[in-house]
Amino acid sequence: MSDTEKPKQDEIFYSICHTVLKLEVGKGHLKWTVSDISRESGVTRSLIYYYFGKEKEVILEEAYRYMLDTIFNLKREESLGIKERMKLTLKRLQEMPYLFVLYYLKKNSDTQIGELIRAAEEQLMNNFKKDYPEMSEEEVLKIFIMELGCIAYQLSPEKSDQLFEGLNRKAK
Repeated sequence: MSDTEKPKQDEIFYSICHTVLKLEVGKGHLKWTVSDISRESGVTRSLIYYYFGKEKEVILEEAYRYMLDTIFNLKREESLGIKERMKLTLKRLQEMPYLFVLYYLKKNSDTQIGELIRAAEEQLMNNFKKDYPEMSEEEVLKIFIMELGCIAYQLSPEKSDQLFEGLNRKAK
């Protein structure tokens, strides 16, 4: 695969996931079709089937997984300090504000999606602990809660710089 094919593939995958989660909020839980995804995202149904298969539950779960990985930087493709990570998270959530709505609604649900969200949170907390071993669990939790507050408040990425100024240490 060439260097130009990978970004295009990522854009298509992102577009599908973005659309699935948008439809999940707009139409309701699994009340959308693959045709709806295709129409809204501009991606053919056959390509959606190629990436995700035909089961709507699988498509939804994969969309959640991808977006949680993206928002929480769980794959750690970029090593970011807390301040930079928050700015990136806020920018990404500006593109898909409904993701926080879904996060909030599903976080404590006794479903596979709820479990997925809680596992992503746990992984994020573990990543923080690895990156900042000098911080106590309570300090790590405070940072996470500050981030959730910034997201819920819809703080601009630029304003988050000021809020997280003292926490701008790069991961070691």
